[in-house]
Amino acid sequence: MKSLWFAVAAFALTAPASAQAVDFGSWCADVAHFDADRCLENRPEDREAYDAYVSRVALFQQEKYDRDEERRLETERTDRMGEVTPDQIRDRGAAAEH
Repeated sequence: MKSLWFAVAAFALTAPASAQAVDFGSWCADVAHFDADRCLENRPEDREAYDAYVSRVALFQQEKYDRDEERRLETERTDRMGEVTPDQIRDRGAAAEH
C-alpha cells in the first residue's frame, strides 16, 4: 500500500492539468493499476487513496496556476518598461504636492 501512495504522489506531481477529471474507475484501473474486481469493490482505503490523489492534483494545479500568473505579471511589467502607467503618474503627483 505504501508503494501505491508513492506512485499516486509522483503521478499527481507530474499529472496533466486534465487529470483532475479522472473518475474513481479510471483512477483505479489506469493510475493504481488494480484489477477490475477490486475496482468494483470500491474499498474504503481505495476511495481514500483516490481522494488523496484528487487533492494532490488540485494542489498541483493551483500551484501551477499561481506560477503562471506570476510569470504573466512579470512579463507584462517587463513589456511595459519605459512606459508611464496611471499609478506612476498618481505617485509622481502626490510626491510633487509635498
